[in-house]
Amino acid sequence: MPADKKLEKLVIKVGTATLSSLDSVNAINIEIIEKLTNVISKLKKSGHKVVLVTSGAVALGVKKLSLSRKPKTILGKQVAAAVGQALLMQTYEKYFSKHGIPVAQILLTRDGFAQREIYINARETILEMFNMNILPIINENDAVASEEIRFGDNDMLSALVSDLISADHLIILTDEEGLYDSNPKKNKDAKLISLVEKITPQIEKMASGEGSEFSLGGMTTKIQAAKLATSVGIITHIIYGKNPEAILDLLENKRIGTTFLPGSNKVEKRKSWIAHTLIAAGKIYVDSGAQKAILTNGKSLLPAGVKKVSGNFERGSGVEICLLDSNSPFAKGITNYGKAELEKIIGLKSADIEKALGYTYGETVIHRDDLAILK
Repeated sequence: MPADKKLEKLVIKVGTATLSSLDSVNAINIEIIEKLTNVISKLKKSGHKVVLVTSGAVALGVKKLSLSRKPKTILGKQVAAAVGQALLMQTYEKYFSKHGIPVAQILLTRDGFAQREIYINARETILEMFNMNILPIINENDAVASEEIRFGDNDMLSALVSDLISADHLIILTDEEGLYDSNPKKNKDAKLISLVEKITPQIEKMASGEGSEFSLGGMTTKIQAAKLATSVGIITHIIYGKNPEAILDLLENKRIGTTFLPGSNKVEKRKSWIAHTLIAAGKIYVDSGAQKAILTNGKSLLPAGVKKVSGNFERGSGVEICLLDSNSPFAKGITNYGKAELEKIIGLKSADIEKALGYTYGETVIHRDDLAILK
């Protein structure tokens, strides 16, 4: 890959309709799995950081249990999902191992995104998997999710995961070429819309129809996912999933499927929220070297630069950053360590955090992505 090629964080979502075999809607299409693993392998070897959000567990469970159709009851669906999830991960493990890529299963429910501690832990776990060259494979935890806390489809889950890790692109693989101006299954003259600069009510009306028996989402849920992702600055694409190789062309700026442009820069939006909306629960006082590193060089805050702390804050809280002997904050951020933990690692090198605490949440007190300069 050329030296000037931008390396990005990508969330790829593949649905049941894309994974379904041509001869049986209940079976996984091994040819698609193989193509998808080949593409993701190339992306990772090029330096991109990839998360795979996958459906298919319920359909696989139905096949394994020799059921005639998808269960109608919540308990029946949960059992099928539990059985099928094991088979789904076995399949991915088999094909990614051929490329030397370890995979990790992450099962999420909607309430996890609402609980700050779970949210932070999920984010930090995925980021650490990137560092260890592990591919996170995410699905909804259908086996335990109640109707009240279900996503309902993995399109919205993929958008929330994209926001969780501050992805650059969300790529949704589906059984259509992209978004059409009318339903292509009913109108042979329907035209593909290659670029959407803003998701308007008119765009939302263009998405019609539902998914298959096993696929909960149709184009409507994909537009809603794109709406969420673009609102936080993430470029979103809907492309034909039976040809995963198109992802490589997509990242070469070729027109594939439908691309939804973000309404704002996600980094700027996040930092603006931190600076102007996030409520600070405490203060971290730093030396002049740390201040210069943050203000001039755009660096993260490390424990070596911390001199003292005040307030009562936990991990994931908002904190103000002040120069020692000054109560006037020059920056604000989200801390990876609570006050009690910080008091034990003040002034230490990052490599000594685990020795001092017995565990680590990473080498930074506040990562630069979670840090905003105050004007």
